[in-house]
Amino acid sequence: MPQPTNDAEAAAALEQAIEKAKGVAADIRQAADDLAVANTVLDTHLSEEARTREIDQALGHTGAVEKTLTQSAETLDEVNEVLDSVPAPGARR
Repeated sequence: MPQPTNDAEAAAALEQAIEKAKGVAADIRQAADDLAVANTVLDTHLSEEARTREIDQALGHTGAVEKTLTQSAETLDEVNEVLDSVPAPGARR
């Protein structure tokens, strides 16, 4: 990424990065939600006869992945809030 040459360019680059990060957080949150729905459907509609140890392990693993995604989205939201509160370079306080 090229270095900004002045405060206005730095502010614009920071704002663009913040907006991209917000989009990524939303994508992560949506992926976590989608994974949770898929896990719930599989967990509730898969008959006991069809379940194997491997399927149960896979459901447990994807559940852990969903929790990690959710936590990552929450952390990214916190970072974005902090970045939003930082004045732009050259801005008056």
